[in-house]
Amino acid sequence: MFELMFIMAFTLHNIEEAIWLPMWSKYARRYHPQVANNEFHFAVMVITLLGYILTFIFLVFGNSNDIIMYSYLGFVMMMCFNAIFPHLIATIVLKKYAPGTLTGLLLNLPIGLYLIFGIYGDQLEAYKLIIGFVVITIATLTSLRPLFKLGKRFIEEY
Repeated sequence: MFELMFIMAFTLHNIEEAIWLPMWSKYARRYHPQVANNEFHFAVMVITLLGYILTFIFLVFGNSNDIIMYSYLGFVMMMCFNAIFPHLIATIVLKKYAPGTLTGLLLNLPIGLYLIFGIYGDQLEAYKLIIGFVVITIATLTSLRPLFKLGKRFIEEY
């Protein structure tokens, strides 16, 4: 049940970013690359879809497979961390609201932490959770630039 709550929170977070982050990126050039609507919307749709796929796979096979379980929980932990860095930190440093901060802090962070430590905490091995977090975070971060390029190439600017 909390897995579904988390994916809904993740979706709301991504919608908030999709609406306001491209315009905000013009202001935050020093800390965030400027992205156009088409680039960002394509990337956020792909990342959101991958979150849904990972959640579905976890719900079907998660408890029986460590790789799936720790990949999923690493994804959840990445989104919890994302609420703090870059969102909260960017809001403080820039003295301007960074899109995604509220949904990150009020939804992703508490639901995600409860999911990881409240529901699955007694089953977890810390080093596997850290590995899952690092792998998913690196995969996500390294996919962003190519996804922006694909969005720019395949979707006309609007």
